[in-house]
This record gives sequence, C-alpha cells and structure tokens, in this order.
Amino acid sequence: MNKIFIYMFKKYLLGFFLTISILISINLLIIFLSELRNLGINEYTLSLIAQYTLFLIPQNFLDIFPYALLIGSMIAFGSMAYHSEILAINSNGVGVRKTIFIIMFQTFLLASVFTYVGDHISPQFSVHAQEIKNKALKKNSINQEIWFKGKDYIINAKRMITDKHLEDIEIININNSSINSIINAEVATYDTNWILNGIKIIDINTNQIINKETLNLSSEKFIPSQILKNKFNNKRHQSIESLYASIIFYNELGIYYEEHKVMFWQKILLPISCCIIVFVGIPFLFTKIRSTNQSQKIIFGILFGITYFVISSIIINMCLILNISALISVLISMGIFFIFGYFLFNKLVKSHIHI
Repeated sequence: MNKIFIYMFKKYLLGFFLTISILISINLLIIFLSELRNLGINEYTLSLIAQYTLFLIPQNFLDIFPYALLIGSMIAFGSMAYHSEILAINSNGVGVRKTIFIIMFQTFLLASVFTYVGDHISPQFSVHAQEIKNKALKKNSINQEIWFKGKDYIINAKRMITDKHLEDIEIININNSSINSIINAEVATYDTNWILNGIKIIDINTNQIINKETLNLSSEKFIPSQILKNKFNNKRHQSIESLYASIIFYNELGIYYEEHKVMFWQKILLPISCCIIVFVGIPFLFTKIRSTNQSQKIIFGILFGITYFVISSIIINMCLILNISALISVLISMGIFFIFGYFLFNKLVKSHIHI
C-alpha cells in the first residue's frame, strides 16, 4: 500500500510541476508584455519591468496552483488509466474508492503546504513589486487619493505611492467644531511613527504661517494602517493574517466588509476547494479505460473542474446579495460542487466499474 501511495504521489508531483511551470511561464510572459506599454515612462526601464514580473512569481504560483493540481492530476492519473496502471492497482486490492481517497488526500496535502507557504511569502513580494512599479512610474498612484476623518482631525492624502509613503498631505485639526489649524506636508513616510517633510502650518487662531522641515506624528494621529494597506494592496494579494486584522478593524467601525471576509474564507478553505475541483474531474478517468475518446474525457474533466472557480464566484455574489454571511456563502458554493462531483462519480464510475 505504501509503495502504491508513493508511486502515485511521484506521478502526481511530476504532472503538477510540469503543469505549473507551463502555466506560470505563460502568465508571466503575458504580464511582461502588458507592462511594455509603460516602457520609457519616467524611470520605468526594461530592467525594472523584469524585476516587477519576477517579484510576482510567488503570487502567480498561489493563484495558479489549484488549476495546476487539477490539470496535473488529470495528466498523471489519466496516463496511468490509459496504460492500465489504475486497473493493476485495483486488482492488487486497492479499489476505486480507495484510489480516489488516495488522490484526494494527496491533493489536500499538497494544497495545504502550497497555501501555507504561499500565504507567508507572496504578500511581501507582491507589495515590493507594486512599489517598484509605483516609484518608477511616479504617476500611476495619482488617483489613489485618501480621505480620513478622525476624532478631531481630517486628513487628505492626494497621492499614495505605497502604504507607507504618501505625498501632498493636508491635515485639518478641529477643536470645538471649528478649524484650529491646517498642516500641509509634501511627503509622509512611516517607520515607527509618521515622519512628515516639507511642513507648512497655518494657525487659524493667530493667523500665522509656520514652516518646518519635519514633523513626527504617532500612528494614532494619522490614517490607520489597515486603511492604507487595503487601499494599496489588492485584497487577493493580502495574507490570511492581514485579512483577519482588516476584518476585526472594520467590524469595530461597523463598516460592511463582506468581500474581504469572502476572500479570507476562500483562502482558509482553499485546500478543500482544491480537493473539490479534483473530485469533480477525477470521475472521467474511471470510465472504460481503452475507449477511443479517453483524452476527450480528460479534457472534459479539466473543464468541469475549472468551472468551479467561475461558477462559485457567481453563487457567492448571489448569496451576498441575499444578505447571507460570507462563510455560509462560500460553504454553499463548495457544497453545490461537492454534490455535483458525487453525481458525476455515481454517473460515470458506478455505471462502468463495479465498486
């Protein structure tokens, strides 16, 4: 049994790494070519485009590996089925149910490892890639204007370079419902506190203007870091820990935040989702082994599996419209496809093979 498990696992890994290499190469090539339209704008050179593309590899891996698991499993075990290796395994005392269980377990194992590692690595690389692009283009974040109202102040940042680098900032201090002073700064950067450079302070009460080189502000007196992170970073690129912190932050403010909750639960449950898409595709391998349309059935299995992410997003959005919570929405979409996979198992496997 252990030898069969290891043999199937080796086949699975071979199919997976072959698939992920091709998919990531194609995706990175598309990103690189799409970025060429910005070549020569300000300081955006060919070298920086290459750096930007390379730093997106971890995020690309995290986005693509579920599809690679599906396609890799169909290639690996489809080849085994075509060469009667699956039949030989079955005749050796490992039935179809147990064979599918082994495939599901291996899928869950690989998906859990890739999700954990990718979640810890990809966010920092994605942020760094965006920083390279923003700093080189200098103008691609002009539309990222931010307004924030605190207890006794209002902040407007007209340009956001990164979540720790803002430009053209205006701080309006309020006292007893009237404006007390206005602080203008050219640049604000974050280390342990916010450091503002190029300061001009307008004191409304005394009608004086004070110029300073720098001004330090604590994080509590500036825009909360969670707002800046969510404004700068795509929620798809955020780690599970960062998404959870954002959810807690916005729950305390009483702000609707279901989309981030959906992304949070999708990332948490990603290993199970990978098992479901493979479970939907695998039944196509256990039909008549020597049928002339075996390759066609493998393609059908891949297509049925890929539709999971497309249709599940539609189901989740419909559930959110009906005011169903994010977790329940995600579970409903997963449950529908699990039932669909079980239907395919009964329809394609039980009708052809004695289990």
